[in-house]
Amino acid sequence: MKLIATLGTSPGGVLETFEYLRKKGDLVTDIVIITTGNPNVKKAYDYLLSMFSCCIKLKYQDVYIEEIRLPFDDITSEEDLIQLMKIASDKVNAGDYVDITGGRKAISMVMGMLAFKNGAKVITTIVPQEKYNEVQQEMKSNRKPIRGECTDQDREYFCKLIANNATTIEISDRLI
Repeated sequence: MKLIATLGTSPGGVLETFEYLRKKGDLVTDIVIITTGNPNVKKAYDYLLSMFSCCIKLKYQDVYIEEIRLPFDDITSEEDLIQLMKIASDKVNAGDYVDITGGRKAISMVMGMLAFKNGAKVITTIVPQEKYNEVQQEMKSNRKPIRGECTDQDREYFCKLIANNATTIEISDRLI
């Protein structure tokens, strides 16, 4: 089972959603992250990888992460949304989860529509504003994401960026 997540300029939400699903008993083994070429999104993805390597991979060694980088920096047209739909449609299958927490609302909308069309489940995680602000401040620091092995110091730093008090909501077809 996959978790397909949209990513914006903050790494928050993706790993909180993953942990929610695993604690609930859903055996997500693949995390697919949809990004753009925007430099701030790239930085968020690098932080997300560091958080994944230091905090998630140790507990869940059977989990893998994959990036799908869209061929543009931002959504600027209907054609971009159509291209997103074409690229993502091969990844979203029945039973998967599509996390619409991060990124542009237009991207989340398209991914939600694709999820319902393909029989996947839509999910979102609300990271408390103070935690979001803290993560944004940390990303502005000179701390570089890790490359290679995660040290104890890296683990302490990156794991504290994951919100322990986030709220995850599964969006059901009752809302439609």
